[in-house]
This record gives sequence, C-alpha cells and structure tokens, in this order.
Amino acid sequence: MTARGRGRPPADGKIVSPESILSEALAILEGADGLDGLTMRALATRVGINPMTIYHHFKDRDGLIKALAEKVYAGVSAPEVGDVLARARSLLAAYYAKVVLYPALTLAIFARPAIFPDHAKRITDELTSLLSARDSSSEHSLRWTHILVDYTHGAALAVAVQNRSIGHQSSNEAMLSDFESGVAALLEAFWHSLNHRSA
Repeated sequence: MTARGRGRPPADGKIVSPESILSEALAILEGADGLDGLTMRALATRVGINPMTIYHHFKDRDGLIKALAEKVYAGVSAPEVGDVLARARSLLAAYYAKVVLYPALTLAIFARPAIFPDHAKRITDELTSLLSARDSSSEHSLRWTHILVDYTHGAALAVAVQNRSIGHQSSNEAMLSDFESGVAALLEAFWHSLNHRSA
C-alpha cells in the first residue's frame, strides 16, 4: 500500500503547490474586493481545489496573509556594501516598491498586528542597525527608524491610491524620485540630529 501525501487532495486530482495558492491569493487580495474578497472558499474556487487543502497548508486566513507577506518581502534588503545611509536609502526604496505594488497586503498587515511578518521585522531591524552604525543611542535610531518607515508607508500608499483612482499606474519613476528625495531629506535631518546631540 502506497502512503498518501499529507493534506486533502484536490477534488479533481490536480496537484496544486502552495506557491500557486499564494499567487492566486495575492491576485484576489489586490483585486477590486481586497481583503473582503480573500476567503478560503473564494480562493479554493479560483485555484480549483478543496478549501481544506488551503487550511492544510496555511492553517487559517491570518496564516495565509502572513505567508503572502513573507513571499512579497523576502527580497527586500539593503546592499551589503557602501555608505550606511546610502544602504538605508536603497532598503527603503526596495520596501516602497513592494508597498506600491501590494497596498492591500500592507493594509491587511496593519489590521492584524498579530501576524506581523518575520521579513517585515527583519527589514525594520536592518534599518535600525544601519542607523545605529552612525548613532550611539539605540533609542534615537529606533525613533528615526519609525519616522522613515512611516514616511515610506504614507508615500507608497498615496501612490497606490492614486493609481487605483485613475485606473492605471501613474508615472512611478517620478513618484519614486519624489520619494527618494524625501528619504534623503529625512536621512540628512537624522545626520544633523546626531551632530546636534554630540555638540
């Protein structure tokens, strides 16, 4: 007798990978119905599987959303070499690009602090570490991390809302340039705050 794999098989015998389920879930989440449209039943219908298969892989909707966030944010990191503030700018620009692409995912995470993804924490810790390389006060670096992350969220979500209202993507290059100018100004203010504290 051959052992059957874990989980309930699809009704039609089709094998569907967790990666395929996540891709379809992200499409639903970022669609017209947003988070309200992302139900296990709607996702199962879209993928063509039994809803229990999704529960097997992701436990519940919160687990599914967390897995989506881990997938989306996995590649967001600072360059390994270079000036620390330039690396911080690159890290924030990479995160900004993901929030612009997947605003509903960001808002879903805001609504559920308990599912804060590991990669989001890693990005925050990485930024704090970069700022701490120039700052002897961890509390000061953490405060500026929150300022920079909040600015990134606000700028990216504003672009995403504008894109949705006009029905297509606006000039994201111009928006990215504006965002990067804002980050540069904030990092300059951070640098001046260090000089002021050490004076």
